[in-house]
Amino acid sequence: MFGFDIATILPPGSILLLVFKFFFIVCAVLYCLFAIVVIRQIIVMKNTLLTTFSPILQLAGYVHLLLAVLVVLLFLVIL
Repeated sequence: MFGFDIATILPPGSILLLVFKFFFIVCAVLYCLFAIVVIRQIIVMKNTLLTTFSPILQLAGYVHLLLAVLVVLLFLVIL
């Protein structure tokens, strides 16, 4: 009833729909690159500042990277 479907607004073969799909995939890849930069920053921080929280933060960074890669793969499959 309150669902939103982009296919009702844009026809399936329209150029604008392809632009939206391309935009989402490019943004997801850029976000994945951002997650890689976060991992690099965590590694540099871990080498510079030794704390007991470092392994937990590093694990959170790798989980973040894994989720970012899964989002890219999901966008490639769905879109």
